[in-house]
Amino acid sequence: MFYTPKLFFRDMWISGPLVGIFLAQTYIWWNLIANIRPDSGQIFLHYNIIFGVDLVGEWYKIFFLPIIGLGITLANYLLSIHFYSSDKFLARILGIWCLLIQVLLVVGTSLLIRLNV
Repeated sequence: MFYTPKLFFRDMWISGPLVGIFLAQTYIWWNLIANIRPDSGQIFLHYNIIFGVDLVGEWYKIFFLPIIGLGITLANYLLSIHFYSSDKFLARILGIWCLLIQVLLVVGTSLLIRLNV
């Protein structure tokens, strides 16, 4: 049985995480645009608790984090739409895991911004 997108997004276990994902992505983009300035210098892109800073690069490469988050969101929700007709539980779990990934991206981005500013 094929479910329409309207019925799919009416499910609170699907639309609830999607709202959280939208808020997390908005926060990440706002935080990056407000704090990272384009310049010719290098910035820290990755920090490891054991080795310290282990990846340095151009300023625009820090924007790959939210872009990857958007890609993961798109892939998970496309899979979720595909599986919703046969397995609603799996479709809901994909949305919730996507929200968890976004929360981890918020934490990682916030730490990287604090490291660079």
